[in-house]
Amino acid sequence: MIRLLAQPDKQMIMEYLGRNEISTSFLYANIIEFGVENKPDMRRCADYYGFFEGEELKGILPFYNLGSCIPHYEAEAAVPLFAGIMKKRSFEFLLGMREIVKPLYDEIKAHKEILAYDESAYFTNKSFKPYVLDGINFIDARGAGNDAVVDFVINAREKGFNEIMTREDAIKSLVQRSEEEDFIIAEKDGKIVAQACIQTYTPGINQIGSVYTPEGERGKGYCKAVVSEICRRIIDKGKMPTLSVKKNNTPAVRAYNALGFEHYDDYLIVRCK
Repeated sequence: MIRLLAQPDKQMIMEYLGRNEISTSFLYANIIEFGVENKPDMRRCADYYGFFEGEELKGILPFYNLGSCIPHYEAEAAVPLFAGIMKKRSFEFLLGMREIVKPLYDEIKAHKEILAYDESAYFTNKSFKPYVLDGINFIDARGAGNDAVVDFVINAREKGFNEIMTREDAIKSLVQRSEEEDFIIAEKDGKIVAQACIQTYTPGINQIGSVYTPEGERGKGYCKAVVSEICRRIIDKGKMPTLSVKKNNTPAVRAYNALGFEHYDDYLIVRCK
């Protein structure tokens, strides 16, 4: 059975997420911060569909207002039912661990216009190796931010991730963040040179994302320095840093390995029209 989940289901949902902590990190943080029921004006709210075997919740299919679909299931019987809903719903990004996303992608790919299919790796860091670069100033960009920060975030989204972000959405991405979701800007000699943020969290991990350095500033250690700083903050909270990276992004993979990150699982990011 599949039905739309609601706020009274929260305890059952949290028990499910607790069983699958790393692979459901986006769901955990968004539900904690914004609840189960959708609020259309909040980017990180969603319609959450639950798959049940008897009375037990065995899968969650969310469609977020910001355009992403991040499903998870414990029973393969959820796949055709989730795929049936996904064929009818509009979303821009399908993402998650490969073993979860690939069966769904295979079911829906003939029904969607696929713009990109990225094979990534999901890394965890249990043996952090700090990296410090002299002359770097780290700025907490959480909140509305100044014009230079907002401009940098918009440019990073376009140049680094091939996505167009409006100024309003850029400001929301900085404002609609919890105390745990740091957004760090690295500055060198008064110039912004890199960014990284905590995308989401669970009781045991903080997932890093939106790592970007402008093309003209690459190869100088700025990316490695900003990720090292955000790792330090995560570990100071008693949590483990995690992140995903495209497998063919050799410089980033090398930098993350040098910081102590190791492969945990394969990860897929599919972009649909």
